[in-house]
Amino acid sequence: MEDTMKLPATLLCLVLAGVVFVGLPAQAFQATAEQKPGPAAAKETKWQGYVVRIDKDHSMITIRGGVPPANDTRQVIYDSSTVWTKVGQPVQQDEVKTDSFLIILGNVDNKGLLHATRIDLRLPKPSR
Repeated sequence: MEDTMKLPATLLCLVLAGVVFVGLPAQAFQATAEQKPGPAAAKETKWQGYVVRIDKDHSMITIRGGVPPANDTRQVIYDSSTVWTKVGQPVQQDEVKTDSFLIILGNVDNKGLLHATRIDLRLPKPSR
């Protein structure tokens, strides 16, 4: 008798699961697929460091640093659309000099170069 009761209960569970699955809107599955970033989606990156070299001819800055205690050398490319600021306020690009501390936002390309969308010059550390 128990075997005959298990079969209808199992069938009932399968039918209910099917009804729930079919009842879900197709948009729920499409939304999750659309939210996943594709390989072309670029994530904004933040780099920081001290200016080692400025190459105005190639619109490139070399910085040394990173998240402490890092001391990596990295290449940053800028262009006419790059926003230059000093502690959040607009500034001229010429104020950035060797040994200036920068916080840079942008996108890293497949060669490891950061294409800067914003370069923020920070105040020098006070000398003691």
